[in-house]
Amino acid sequence: MVALLAALLPVAFAAPQTQPVEAPAASPIPMVSAGRQARNVAIIKIHGDIDPRQVMAVSVKRRIQQAADAGADAIIFDIHTNGGEVSAVLQICEAIKASPIQNTVAWVNTRAISGGALISLACREMITNDPGVIGDAMAIQIDPVKGTTVPISDEAYRKLLPPLVASIIDSSRRYNRTFGGYIRDEYLLQAIVANDVELWWVRNKETQQEMAIDKAEFAMLFPGQAPAGPARLAGGAGQAASRSGIKSATTSAPGVPEGSKQLALAAESKSQSQGLSPYRPVLSSADAGKWENLGRVTDGTVAAIFNPDDLLFFNLAANPVKVVNGREEIIPIRSDDDLKKFMGAENLVRYDISWSENAYAFLVSPWVKGILIVIFLVALFIEMSHPGVVLPGIVALMALMALIAPPFILGMAAWWEIVAIFAGLILLAIEAFVIPGFTITGIFGFVLLFGGLISTFVPGGNVFPDTPQGKSDMLKGLTTVVLALFTAGAAIWGIAKHFGSLPVLGKLVLKSTPPDEDADSMIAAMDPDLGVDVRPGDGGITLTPMRPAGRVQVKDRVLDAVADLGFLDAGMPIRVTSVTGMRIGIEAAPPGPASSSKPPTAGPESRGTEA
Repeated sequence: MVALLAALLPVAFAAPQTQPVEAPAASPIPMVSAGRQARNVAIIKIHGDIDPRQVMAVSVKRRIQQAADAGADAIIFDIHTNGGEVSAVLQICEAIKASPIQNTVAWVNTRAISGGALISLACREMITNDPGVIGDAMAIQIDPVKGTTVPISDEAYRKLLPPLVASIIDSSRRYNRTFGGYIRDEYLLQAIVANDVELWWVRNKETQQEMAIDKAEFAMLFPGQAPAGPARLAGGAGQAASRSGIKSATTSAPGVPEGSKQLALAAESKSQSQGLSPYRPVLSSADAGKWENLGRVTDGTVAAIFNPDDLLFFNLAANPVKVVNGREEIIPIRSDDDLKKFMGAENLVRYDISWSENAYAFLVSPWVKGILIVIFLVALFIEMSHPGVVLPGIVALMALMALIAPPFILGMAAWWEIVAIFAGLILLAIEAFVIPGFTITGIFGFVLLFGGLISTFVPGGNVFPDTPQGKSDMLKGLTTVVLALFTAGAAIWGIAKHFGSLPVLGKLVLKSTPPDEDADSMIAAMDPDLGVDVRPGDGGITLTPMRPAGRVQVKDRVLDAVADLGFLDAGMPIRVTSVTGMRIGIEAAPPGPASSSKPPTAGPESRGTEA
């Protein structure tokens, strides 16, 4: 079969070579075809989940360009993944197809499941290790709370399946155009993204053309024959039951296998303008008797999954083969040395994910973002309640930068998210220092800050914001931010209650030295419940410029305070407006007796303060 297929193809792009042997012992990799030959080969590893934060997608794009700039002649994608987020997978597929290096090879080493299957098929050729498995690229929805798979609605299928089907058909047609024949069957590959496709594998008796047919074509080519027999691609138990999901759809549509509700539903929305003409032969009743049935492929209950033998049987793998006891067997590609022989390469260089991309992946994990939000809010509170301390403000700024800088630098955050967060902070600052009181400014600022923080959990440029994945990202962000707010609120309450006695933080409070007394703590000076006679309405004078925080003298006490409205110069009469456990508010005093106060003297009451 393989030898005959090779004879039908151009010499420059020969099918996998056959090397006869009499024993299952390992055989050397045969001579390299001219279309695959490469002197300098780059290896790009795609291992692990394709994350929804699109770190892998951005990294793969960067490494493709890095390999091209370095002068690589070919790229091998070392794939071991169970897939991941849909838009990130499609971005990787598009990057491979648009690569300046078109000599691309997918090495299934050893799993290319779900999105990994789409990425593998996007390459010019595909090879496999043994064991190796590829397939089952059905769209699934994960319950963000329970972490279990749940059925997808018809509406979600209409949004998720079309781009998956379009990608896989485009990959098939690109391959067939490159190698000049109908080799990768479109129906067979569509069975990877749907689990209700029933297919048979047939061969033309004259041309030896092989292809998959649906049940309508089976009835036309083999009238009167029962479509019996076990399916070759049986898949895993429980696939169909856990992910059927379709409730209403026709069972036929142009260009999709007869009987598949899922693919027919996708065809309602799918654009058929892949830009490449299909190579699939058009069958008619006149072809009856010209084809032979090679067996049932799928029974319409599971998504297609291929092992190395299946990849060889369905002409999907470019591995060399050997003949053992009259039977063709695939020669697995197991190591970098095998890759060099397969490509005829002199130089093999691996391009791995960078430390900065790993750091980004760490910083954007939900639990790390939650911790950063808590640190940011607590530090911001300390700075706003004790202006001029500086250190809490620096900590708050660093936490905020760790939240928004990594995705912004890597192009994964939208500009409006950054604007919303900073606009919210500005409005909250106006609420606190310029127009104190719970007003619309504070409410609007909180909404902007809250919304901006949640939006950082949704990757910038997500093309499916209303899909299950997009909704899951939003729910995950909402949950994390709400939990962080509650945690920060509890921490702020504890700090406000025990600020003066906390290690490190207590030293940030300025102490006053009243006459004939040791220095009292600032918390004592500000807490009316502790017998201190500073009350709203008391008059005093500013000792330093209030911008808006500074020092004032009230009743012979030197205290930290915050101007409620605007800035005040030193030496101005003031009036106390509020006294809490964390803050003394003041304002410029109106003319009158209430504003009178002795100017500071050189006595012990004004001997400065110590931190």
